[in-house]
Amino acid sequence: MIGDKLRAERERQYLTIQDIAKGTSIRAVYIENIEKGEYDKLPGTVYAKGFIRNYANFLKMDADAVVRQFMDENHPEEVAAAEEAKQQLAEAEEQSRTEAKAKLAAGSEYREQVSGSGNRQNTLLIALIVLLVGAGAYYLFAMEDSAPAKTANKTTVTQTAKTPAAKTPSAKEKSAEQEQPAAKKIEGVELVAKFTDRCWTQVVADGKTVYEGTMEPGKTETWKGKEKVVITAGNAGAVEMKVNGQDMGKAGDIGQVVEKTFTPDNASQPAQANKKDSKK
Repeated sequence: MIGDKLRAERERQYLTIQDIAKGTSIRAVYIENIEKGEYDKLPGTVYAKGFIRNYANFLKMDADAVVRQFMDENHPEEVAAAEEAKQQLAEAEEQSRTEAKAKLAAGSEYREQVSGSGNRQNTLLIALIVLLVGAGAYYLFAMEDSAPAKTANKTTVTQTAKTPAAKTPSAKEKSAEQEQPAAKKIEGVELVAKFTDRCWTQVVADGKTVYEGTMEPGKTETWKGKEKVVITAGNAGAVEMKVNGQDMGKAGDIGQVVEKTFTPDNASQPAQANKKDSKK
């Protein structure tokens, strides 16, 4: 079991649970639950994976292998579904490559393009001939019907409208324009997070995980999304946030696991935090 493996490595390095909690910012009770295999007492699968990865990294173990073992032991159906989706994607890509090679070998696309181009040229040529014939016939009929009578002198007068002179702005108007700085418009959601302590963090932008790991004190990161940005912090009191330039303060309390969601509509006023954990 993965919990036994982590505990054995911790004891081999003569470390206590408190040492792990201090070094990873994971609450000691969660570390105990992981080592006992009581994953149902953790905030959720996403948090469990993050805690286990952080724990393994701190012990200098292969974190990816440890997380894979955790998923194999506790969520085999998700692993099987992911493998099946991966296989289907590979098969679709292989089929697409095969079809592309077949088309190139047969030259079907090239023949279709040449044939289409030739048809368009023939159509244009026929239209041009019809136009020339029609113009010639009209000219002949017009010459026969017109009487060679007295030709009147005709004067054509062309008037050019004067373009009104552009209005020169006054000194007062220029001063007013200079005093109004151009406002910076942020499209979508821009989240700036400053970390004052170690904190396991996950950020999902528009449904895609763009970061998952442990931030160190003094780090400042910026994430952007067009429709939504979700940040999950395992040590919420260590995260100070700004969204679209608006100061949001800290994400929560020290040791608290907090999830916050921001969209363009509520970027100036963050949505109610979804607190996965209360301090014990």
